[in-house]
Amino acid sequence: MQFATDAQLAPEDIRLLATAFNAHQPIAIIDRTGVIIKANQAFSDLTGYRLNELHNRNISILRSEKQDESFYQELWLGLKKQGFWEGELWNRTRNGDTPHHVNITAVTDEQGRFTHYVAFYEDLTGSYEQQHYLQRKAREESTLSILMALSLDSVSITDYLNQCQARLQHHHHWQWRFLALYQPTSIGLRAQLQHGSCSDTPCVKVPLTLKVCQQVIDQGIPQILPMQQQEETRCLIEQDHIAYAVPLQQTGQPSVLLLYLPEAILDTSEARAFIHRVVHVLGMGINKRMTEQALIEAKERAEKASQAKSSLLSSVSHELRTPLNAILGFSQLLQDDELTEQQTEAVREIHTAGSHLLAMVNDILDLARIESGRVSLNSEALELTPELNACLASVQPMAERQQLQIRLKQTDTSDTIIADRVRLKQVLLNLLSNAIKYNRPGGRVELSQETCSNGMLRLNILDTGIGIAEEKQQYLFQAFNRLGAEQSDIEGSGIGLALCQRLTHMMQGRIGYRPNPEGGSIFWLELPQQQAQAVPDQPRRFNILCVDDDPLHLQLLENALQSRDDIRLFTENNASYALDRVQKQPPDLILLYTDMPDLNGLEILEILQAGKQSAEIPVLAITPDSEAERIQSYLQAGFIECFTKPLSLDKLLLMVDQLQQEQQQLSDSTS
Repeated sequence: MQFATDAQLAPEDIRLLATAFNAHQPIAIIDRTGVIIKANQAFSDLTGYRLNELHNRNISILRSEKQDESFYQELWLGLKKQGFWEGELWNRTRNGDTPHHVNITAVTDEQGRFTHYVAFYEDLTGSYEQQHYLQRKAREESTLSILMALSLDSVSITDYLNQCQARLQHHHHWQWRFLALYQPTSIGLRAQLQHGSCSDTPCVKVPLTLKVCQQVIDQGIPQILPMQQQEETRCLIEQDHIAYAVPLQQTGQPSVLLLYLPEAILDTSEARAFIHRVVHVLGMGINKRMTEQALIEAKERAEKASQAKSSLLSSVSHELRTPLNAILGFSQLLQDDELTEQQTEAVREIHTAGSHLLAMVNDILDLARIESGRVSLNSEALELTPELNACLASVQPMAERQQLQIRLKQTDTSDTIIADRVRLKQVLLNLLSNAIKYNRPGGRVELSQETCSNGMLRLNILDTGIGIAEEKQQYLFQAFNRLGAEQSDIEGSGIGLALCQRLTHMMQGRIGYRPNPEGGSIFWLELPQQQAQAVPDQPRRFNILCVDDDPLHLQLLENALQSRDDIRLFTENNASYALDRVQKQPPDLILLYTDMPDLNGLEILEILQAGKQSAEIPVLAITPDSEAERIQSYLQAGFIECFTKPLSLDKLLLMVDQLQQEQQQLSDSTS
């Protein structure tokens, strides 16, 4: 660049140059030694120095320590060699170190010697702030994803919280000093979990803590707690930490998670929003582990109670057998003596009652042995028809006394099943005797068989009796529950069906009930069938996971998809457990109710999209209403479709068929 002299410039040119110099872009003119000889007002505004403070001052007054001496040496060498320099320069302004983009051009005289330098400045503060904002958001999202992964890991609650603390300390340079989970009890709030330590033991602030935490639960919003309002009892921890409380839903009831955090990290709304998300993920991890621990403890209590019950039943039953043997033996001897008709009838009643009581004691012993794991089976291949005929022959006299027709519905094939011969006969005799006992005079009992598509053989025991009321069917296989029959004169103990169910399960089978459309009952029994030849490969099932806390809706879906052998439905009523299941067994489609109590739909979707295994799984939103703005936000977030309750099953099945076709096409293209 070469300046013209004033004599060479017209007045209009001088005015234009003056206007350009005083424009909005910061400009400074520097001599060969670095002294500022001219600067415009924009440069003054940029640096925070007045123009008279800048005039005749060396440009080094703006030098920042963010760039070392070697940087400035290279800058000046480049200027002297090439006559220009352009790059990013940190300057120490009155407002602190600030980044600028600087373009410096040398001015030459008539002999081509450098006489001055003109520097054009551009403020980069906004760009740096945006860059730092994006970096901070990326770091926060990465941290949340890692914390979510830790939440799903199978580690103890203490190890989980320690790992979360280490992650926060490493990436964000803070951690909580003290953490506690409070839940309401019959005597007020009580700590269910504590992590870290308070400065005072016992803490003098416990009454105040419980009071303000209850307020957080009542109001339902995160709060910085006013713990310092009683200065005379101020804790040491409060010197540099403040109490932050977030309301949560833990194990189905309102709770509050309290953390003592460094005061400096809660100074902005964005920081509080990130901490709130961190606390929410912590709440999920804590909830998962507390629920699992509660289930383990409940299971242990149930097992101990079951063992105690089985031991008691076994002991009592053995004690009963000794006098029963005497009663049955002597009544049998009395029947052989010459007795009057009245005495004979009395002895017969004694023997019948004793036999019934002995059968019940045997059933109790069997049930106790099964529940204690002391029963072993000898499963073998059995030709079914002879076993069925033998069972029918055993109950034929009983049916004749009731004036019932009993028959085996013959088939053209002779099937072979895998079962324990003795236990199979025990189950069938129990079901057949029930069909006879609870039948009507002149009714019928029918035993039939059919082959199922899943490689099982089903036996149906049909009767035309009184049937079972719908509200009582769910208690059918509950031990010692006769469903009201104890008020009738029909003998029974309520153990038989429970025993049948346990024995069937031990033989790798299933047992169930459905009403007889003609009146009465149909009990069915499924057992593994011996295959004559290898079964061809079955087509892959399309796995669907439905996440909803409405049991009626889940039941509706199960009923709707029951007829589709190519679809397998899994259900979860807890979002945390659903996320855990997805990581372990990724489904082909997720049906997600967006208003789950522990996490909303967008939060769950965000977690799924962050996971390696779950990011590609299509997620369909089920919303409680059809608000257009809300549905649009779900679709933009990544849901493939939005359905509203009540669910359109036809539309759902159409969507499933489409996804199945896409999955098959993808499989064909990669094979």
